[in-house]
Amino acid sequence: MFLGKIIGNVWATKKTDNLEGVRFLIVHPYDLDHEPTKNIVVVADRLGAGIGEIVLCAYGKAARSAIGDQEMSIEAAVVGIVDRVDLQNTKSNELAEAARELES
Repeated sequence: MFLGKIIGNVWATKKTDNLEGVRFLIVHPYDLDHEPTKNIVVVADRLGAGIGEIVLCAYGKAARSAIGDQEMSIEAAVVGIVDRVDLQNTKSNELAEAARELES
């Protein structure tokens, strides 16, 4: 699993049948070196997460289980919307600021 910040949506009018009705979000993951990564991940979402929120995401089988279909054509999914993050000694200003925003 990983923590990330939702930075956008993906809109696809044509997709495989098993993806009908699934929302897709663009997530900017945070790594354990206390810095945002330079990559983005497209994740499936059935929890209703929104842009700017910090989410907990899973890959692979865990992601498909969270969505409810092991045959679904996804690799990553939102499995939780984060209410609070407690950090100590982080070098990432963005992650520290996100943690402070969650506390208020």
